[in-house]
Amino acid sequence: MEPRLKIDKRLNLVISVEDDDRTVFVHSAPISREVFEANIFIISKTLSVLYEEGLTVFAGPRVAATMMKNIAIERGIWEGPNGVENVLMNEIRRLTNVVLPGERGWMTMPYEDAVKSGGIDAETAAEIEGNIVFFTCVSFMHKKKEIPALLQGMNEIWGSQNTSLNSTEWANSLPTSTPDASSGGTVTVSSIPR
Repeated sequence: MEPRLKIDKRLNLVISVEDDDRTVFVHSAPISREVFEANIFIISKTLSVLYEEGLTVFAGPRVAATMMKNIAIERGIWEGPNGVENVLMNEIRRLTNVVLPGERGWMTMPYEDAVKSGGIDAETAAEIEGNIVFFTCVSFMHKKKEIPALLQGMNEIWGSQNTSLNSTEWANSLPTSTPDASSGGTVTVSSIPR
């Protein structure tokens, strides 16, 4: 029998991102209830439109951020100091960190820094933000008992996972990795999460 995801407190989303030579992880904490309430229209409308168009866990995570942007632009609430871009999306990005291999093992950096430095390209950033927006919409709009099945389906399809650990705790649970001097690759020192 497969273990079932149990929601007993707010979970964080972890997305694995692979490129040619490394795997990085994106850890995103959920927005606060206050931010949700201030953005309830755009969050509920985004999920509603995704579902109306048949975009559930299969395609919804890929397009949720773009759908939210399009709806907000259409409604005239995307730009400006109180717009969705400056309030909700900036808060989602602020709550997101990237865990990547460094010279001294795993290091954590803010998501926006990873995007600005080119560590995450624009196409990958769009996919990540789509997953995070979909996760945000599902987490707040569905009944508590429905969330585990939806997140489990999303995780299976998109290779994400949910954790109650914050980004630092989650990074510390990864196997220790250090550069291998002989090959320039990465060696896993311990495969047992701490």
